[in-house]
Amino acid sequence: MSGIPKSKRAESKLEALHRAYALRKKITAELMVTFGYSQRKFEEHISKITAHIEDDEERAKTSKIIRELEENFDCWFIKRERDRIADFCQGISEHLRAANTIYPDPKNPAFDAEVTERRIEMDRALICCNKLQDELQYLAEVLPADKNKFMNIVLEIQDEFNIIKKLRQSDNRFRKS
Repeated sequence: MSGIPKSKRAESKLEALHRAYALRKKITAELMVTFGYSQRKFEEHISKITAHIEDDEERAKTSKIIRELEENFDCWFIKRERDRIADFCQGISEHLRAANTIYPDPKNPAFDAEVTERRIEMDRALICCNKLQDELQYLAEVLPADKNKFMNIVLEIQDEFNIIKKLRQSDNRFRKS
């Protein structure tokens, strides 16, 4: 047990990994409820598209066609995006775990290679964070869903990105030795 109060301790090297798991859990919950996809927002979307049609009967017919086309598209599209997002979430924790299993030893002849490989794994985790943010940004624009849910998740991903960057910068201690 450390004599340093918890509030004064430096962040654990595994904190980034624990946060990645928590983020993955949160995003998985969102994936399960289809990205906050809302039938009400879907209907509002159709109303906007058909607002220019003056004849009520023609508007109803057009709305029905759009509804059928978009529902098929949305099922395919959402399934595809779920898979991509799940892969990116997995990639963050996967690469962080890989980086944390590499602890370069200056006495080891492969020291430079280990330092480089550890950095590459952290870079890959950062890349997954960026890809995940891009996908969520795209979904927020394309799907009739609650954009606030996406924004909160994107901000958490940005926090995770910053923690990984700090962890990567702290690895400069290996270069000094």
